[in-house]
Amino acid sequence: MVGMTNSVSPTLSRRSLIAAGAAFAIGGAIPVARASPAGGRFIELPPIASAHAAPRRITAWLPAEYDRASWGFPVIYLHDGQLMADPKGDTIQSAIAGTLTELVARQAAEPAIIVGIWSSTDRLREFCPAAFMPALPPAARIGVEDACRGPALSEGYVRYLAEELKPAIDRLFRTRPDPADTSVVGTGMGGMAALYAVGRRPELFGNAAWIAGGSPLVPYGKAVLSDEEVTGVERAFEHAFDRIIPQAGRHRFYLDYGDCGTDLFAYPFQGAADPVLYDRGYRRGGDLLCEGAPHPDFRRVSDDEKLRAALSLLLRPGGCTPRPGED
Repeated sequence: MVGMTNSVSPTLSRRSLIAAGAAFAIGGAIPVARASPAGGRFIELPPIASAHAAPRRITAWLPAEYDRASWGFPVIYLHDGQLMADPKGDTIQSAIAGTLTELVARQAAEPAIIVGIWSSTDRLREFCPAAFMPALPPAARIGVEDACRGPALSEGYVRYLAEELKPAIDRLFRTRPDPADTSVVGTGMGGMAALYAVGRRPELFGNAAWIAGGSPLVPYGKAVLSDEEVTGVERAFEHAFDRIIPQAGRHRFYLDYGDCGTDLFAYPFQGAADPVLYDRGYRRGGDLLCEGAPHPDFRRVSDDEKLRAALSLLLRPGGCTPRPGED
């Protein structure tokens, strides 16, 4: 893959194409590469056959450094990856490549491969954490399943990530496959799914960022919970987090929440993780950022600031980023 530039339509090397043929069995289809406005390039991969989840497209982003170095790169698995290559998008996903490029230029993060996982038609069911469901109050559990249009499919989805997608990516690209260099990132319920993947397979996924968005388990804020129901859900979440959050020492977590719009719904659910994280030994300023908005100086924290904070934490070895909005 040496010698590619962003000024031409890049192609994969023969070696990579052979690896792709082994990793992506889809009727002879091969990955297609194209330049990225943020530098580096996007590579569109055909769906991976799966025994555990619906097949879906994958959009990978390789940093510019990928062609200039022979070493392996950390990997970020990004939920709702269909948004990543939208040049007109205003989402966390569409901003991630440009933000990471900026951080690398400032030496605030390592260059990394981003693997954008496209959502399936069962997005909510795949992101809904099955292990959390039994502890929910009965009315809330029924409401969640109604909103998601069926029981949770997260166990199969995590197996797809761990047993099928990650091995394929590690074969196709020069990665650093250890958990310390493998992160999962998402917004809203995709962020919950990111934390859940680390909790379920901590031997493979080391770090997670749950960036605020649509309300967890009450999709898009359309359902309204009473105070009593919220309390019941918080307790259920704390119980479930207690079962899945690994001990500190090998993992990093970023969680944030806002104070307006659908962000308001995120806090009761994300906040239930706080006591469990502290009990497991995570500490702010080291391996944990769990922040709210507005910033302590009473200004609002933008999504760009949240994304920079999350990426700096996940991709800066041996240290912790400043709070969102502090450079």
